[in-house]
Amino acid sequence: MKQSVRPVLAAAAALTLLSMSPRAVSPAQAVSSEIKLNSSNIQVVHNTPANTDVLNMSLNVTNKGDLGSCEGEVDDLLETGVHVSVSKLTCIQYVTSCSGGCPAFDFDAQINYVEHEIGSASYGTSFALNAAGAVASKIVALTTPVNTCGTWSINLQGTGQNLSGITGTPVSLFLNDSDDDGNGDIGAVCFDVNANIGNGITKPHRGVHRVRR
Repeated sequence: MKQSVRPVLAAAAALTLLSMSPRAVSPAQAVSSEIKLNSSNIQVVHNTPANTDVLNMSLNVTNKGDLGSCEGEVDDLLETGVHVSVSKLTCIQYVTSCSGGCPAFDFDAQINYVEHEIGSASYGTSFALNAAGAVASKIVALTTPVNTCGTWSINLQGTGQNLSGITGTPVSLFLNDSDDDGNGDIGAVCFDVNANIGNGITKPHRGVHRVRR
């Protein structure tokens, strides 16, 4: 899947008209986005040494398809995967910083799933190297709402990452499907989301204990 930042550029005017909710805001939904973020829970864990940060993410996502029409498996995130990117910038900040070339994402991963079925339930798993670490993810197909292509819960953990640039909230979350039209026909859709940011637990140093006689 080709990741595109065209959506936020095309939606720049719409961004200024939106306010941020406590959970998530989709600037591109004011245009013609296919992907809807129903809920999100994002955690960034900063560790020492460098490149050992952890990103934990739990999403509930619906793909509404192209003008209400589903294009086979390309609108099915379980079948053909999802592209997930995170930036320390908000969506509108990312837009305005793209005039001379868009900045690199703080996290960026194309996730392709191996599908499993248990009875009538379908889910997918994925594990792949990413940056200095790896990304593991599980997607579960939920009940498909009327006039949509599906709803899924996505759990993701990225380990061995460099997330040192993410120090505040909100951050921007970019989502895209396999035919690069998560935001209608103009690429990925961007959401401003809250993130829980903190440091990992450092185990206390235990010195040598003398044996009492």
